[in-house]
Amino acid sequence: MLRKHQFVKTDCECLKRATRFVCKHCGVMEYRSARELKALSAVQAACDHPDAPAVPPREAMRARFGGTIDCLAPDWETYMRDSGACRNC
Repeated sequence: MLRKHQFVKTDCECLKRATRFVCKHCGVMEYRSARELKALSAVQAACDHPDAPAVPPREAMRARFGGTIDCLAPDWETYMRDSGACRNC
Protein backbone atom coordinates (compact mmCIF):
# COMPACT_ATOMS: atom_id res chain seq x y z
CA MET A 1 0.00 0.00 0.00
CA LEU A 2 1.35 3.40 -1.01
CA ARG A 3 1.41 6.00 1.75
CA LYS A 4 1.85 9.70 1.03
CA HIS A 5 3.50 12.64 2.75
CA GLN A 6 1.34 15.34 4.31
CA PHE A 7 3.23 18.60 4.02
CA VAL A 8 2.56 21.56 6.31
CA LYS A 9 3.98 25.07 6.14
CA THR A 10 6.82 25.63 8.63
CA ASP A 11 6.46 29.41 8.81
CA CYS A 12 2.80 30.38 9.22
CA GLU A 13 3.35 34.08 8.46
CA CYS A 14 5.46 33.58 5.32
CA LEU A 15 3.83 35.02 2.21
CA LYS A 16 6.43 33.75 -0.27
CA ARG A 17 5.33 31.53 -3.13
CA ALA A 18 7.98 28.94 -2.31
CA THR A 19 8.59 28.21 1.35
CA ARG A 20 9.75 25.39 3.54
CA PHE A 21 7.24 22.61 4.04
CA VAL A 22 7.73 19.59 6.31
CA CYS A 23 5.91 16.25 6.32
CA LYS A 24 4.05 16.06 9.60
CA HIS A 25 4.67 12.31 9.80
CA CYS A 26 8.27 11.62 8.78
CA GLY A 27 9.80 15.12 8.95
CA VAL A 28 11.19 15.29 5.41
CA MET A 29 11.53 18.90 4.23
CA GLU A 30 10.73 20.41 0.83
CA TYR A 31 11.29 23.92 -0.49
CA ARG A 32 8.43 24.31 -2.94
CA SER A 33 5.18 26.12 -3.47
CA ALA A 34 1.85 24.76 -2.27
CA ARG A 35 0.83 24.27 -5.91
CA GLU A 36 3.89 22.09 -6.57
CA LEU A 37 3.13 19.94 -3.51
CA LYS A 38 -0.32 19.22 -4.90
CA ALA A 39 1.27 17.65 -7.97
CA LEU A 40 4.01 15.24 -6.88
CA SER A 41 4.89 12.05 -8.69
CA ALA A 42 4.30 8.74 -6.91
CA VAL A 43 8.03 8.43 -6.14
CA GLN A 44 8.21 11.93 -4.61
CA ALA A 45 4.96 11.43 -2.68
CA ALA A 46 5.90 8.12 -1.02
CA CYS A 47 6.21 8.29 2.79
CA ASP A 48 7.58 5.38 4.83
CA HIS A 49 6.03 6.43 8.14
CA PRO A 50 3.30 4.03 9.37
CA ASP A 51 1.00 6.92 10.41
CA ALA A 52 1.05 8.52 6.95
CA PRO A 53 -2.28 8.30 5.14
CA ALA A 54 -2.77 5.83 2.32
CA VAL A 55 -3.17 7.23 -1.15
CA PRO A 56 -6.85 7.00 -2.12
CA PRO A 57 -7.46 4.30 -4.76
CA ARG A 58 -8.58 6.75 -7.43
CA GLU A 59 -5.49 8.94 -6.94
CA ALA A 60 -3.21 5.88 -6.90
CA MET A 61 -4.67 4.66 -10.19
CA ARG A 62 -4.10 8.05 -11.83
CA ALA A 63 -0.51 8.12 -10.51
CA ARG A 64 0.19 4.74 -12.15
CA PHE A 65 -0.66 6.31 -15.49
CA GLY A 66 1.52 9.37 -15.01
CA GLY A 67 -0.82 11.46 -12.87
CA THR A 68 0.13 13.30 -9.70
CA ILE A 69 -0.59 12.95 -6.00
CA ASP A 70 -1.72 15.76 -3.69
CA CYS A 71 0.59 15.79 -0.66
CA LEU A 72 -0.62 19.00 0.94
CA ALA A 73 -2.19 18.37 4.35
CA PRO A 74 -5.77 19.64 4.74
CA ASP A 75 -4.60 21.90 7.60
CA TRP A 76 -1.30 22.89 5.92
CA GLU A 77 -1.59 26.62 6.69
CA THR A 78 -2.52 26.30 10.37
CA TYR A 79 -1.01 23.01 11.59
CA MET A 80 2.27 24.46 12.91
CA ARG A 81 0.56 27.44 14.55
CA ASP A 82 -2.06 25.24 16.23
CA SER A 83 0.57 22.78 17.46
CA GLY A 84 2.72 25.60 18.88
CA ALA A 85 5.73 24.77 16.70
CA CYS A 86 5.67 27.86 14.46
CA ARG A 87 8.67 30.15 14.89
CA ASN A 88 7.01 33.47 14.06
CA CYS A 89 3.52 33.21 15.57
